[in-house]
Amino acid sequence: MRTRDIGDDPRTRRARTGAASVFPVPAQRLAVVDLGNELHTRPHVGAMSERLNWSVLHLHEAEELGWALTVNRPAAVLVIIPADLPPDPTTVARVRRATRAPIAVLADVTGPQSVALISAGADTVLPTSTREEEMGARVLALVRRAAEGSDAGARYLLSGPLRVDLWQREATLDTEPVRLTNTEFKLLVCLMEAGGQVVPASRLTSRVWGWAGGDDGLNTLRIGVGRLRRKLGDTVHEPRFVLSVRGSGYRFGGQVTEVGAREEERRTSETGSDLLLAERLARRCEELASAPDARSAASLVARSLVQEGTVDAIGLHLLDGDRLQLVAHHGFSAAWQEAAQELRLADSGFAAVRTLTAEEPVQLRRFSTKAGYARTAALAHVELPGTYLFVPLRSGSSVVGAMGLHRHSSEPFGPLSITYLKAVAALCGVCLSARRRTTST
Repeated sequence: MRTRDIGDDPRTRRARTGAASVFPVPAQRLAVVDLGNELHTRPHVGAMSERLNWSVLHLHEAEELGWALTVNRPAAVLVIIPADLPPDPTTVARVRRATRAPIAVLADVTGPQSVALISAGADTVLPTSTREEEMGARVLALVRRAAEGSDAGARYLLSGPLRVDLWQREATLDTEPVRLTNTEFKLLVCLMEAGGQVVPASRLTSRVWGWAGGDDGLNTLRIGVGRLRRKLGDTVHEPRFVLSVRGSGYRFGGQVTEVGAREEERRTSETGSDLLLAERLARRCEELASAPDARSAASLVARSLVQEGTVDAIGLHLLDGDRLQLVAHHGFSAAWQEAAQELRLADSGFAAVRTLTAEEPVQLRRFSTKAGYARTAALAHVELPGTYLFVPLRSGSSVVGAMGLHRHSSEPFGPLSITYLKAVAALCGVCLSARRRTTST
């Protein structure tokens, strides 16, 4: 397939004036699907890309369109439909299957034709006379809305036998593909990303269909939910994934794990990943055994987890009466250390306290006071944003502390990493409790 990055092509570029870009956003890539091969006749598209400070990937062969979009992962896609070609929704549908990026269509079409293009997967249809400023603003608006819909750090959503690939826009159930329409896929993702919370019907109709609500929107939502349930094997009386909440909306019924591309590659790779983690776990055992006291042991483990690249920062707290006492940390700032020195068990605003009482890991990627972790959110603002994981430290049947872990990126901790860190936490719990008892006697 012939593709070109034409961000600096003089045929699609205005002369630079030295002024700042109208849209001060990070440089990204705009994919232009131009089956009529007439991009050079539309200088306003190139002018728009320059205003955005984006390069342009020019695609003009339909056969390998899906492959090119999958590999290049553009921030947005602009489909140009020439005046001498019919507005075929097939091309838009092919683009939608290949990318999660928002799609704008540039064409002079009638109302019914515009509806057909949007139904096929386009997010907006713009007339060819649209000025570059407006075109750029609309493309940016689409990109912002897409970014709000899902955290870019996660590629997969996993819930039992259900696996959703956000990049490829594919879903599998018991390893079998689930043939979802674009609308059904968006509806499923919206529910899964809510973290078990009820999603009001009005928000679903707005996010999935772009409607403000009303009876027509509710009827469309009910029909969409019914179709999604059938494809997931759910029934109205015994739903497993899509649950109705009378008078409120819907929520996802399963526990959802968000997994980054790197985590999933580790999980599905050969046994080398398991062997590597086993070797790391063995080294943690040796470190704990060789340390002279509890604080030294905790410091060795904290430093090793950061140095091996599993996390970017870690804090270890041990239970001490009615509070959690910080015994070791690595990678966090002095301000964080001071703020996290003591965590009172009566303060449920700390996720570390929550993982202590729940005796299960707690992962946080979207901080909100509504989630009940206001104190942890305040501590997180001291550091860089990213992903936080809290794992209980166990000693036998008792929970004796908490291990807080941080990644600077928004990529979530996947099942393999969480299992490894739970094992490390268990080792730490047994060792630190034994060392502390020995010291006290």
